[in-house]
Amino acid sequence: MIYAKSIVAGIVAVFSVAVLIAIYLSVSASKEQSAGAIGWNPISVLRPGPVLIILAVFAVGFIWEFRRASR
Repeated sequence: MIYAKSIVAGIVAVFSVAVLIAIYLSVSASKEQSAGAIGWNPISVLRPGPVLIILAVFAVGFIWEFRRASR
């Protein structure tokens, strides 16, 4: 049960950071409209940088909850 709670805590940590980043990007986005299509490439997440950040956030959430639940 400790592992299940820790995995859920890690996933919640990842989504929490994703929401905070999305809020920051939407607030700081330029209000100026330019010509042309603007899009986001979901395949760009597969680069090593974002994947390592996501894994690090998951690991921090997992370890945090695991240590709390192990006491």
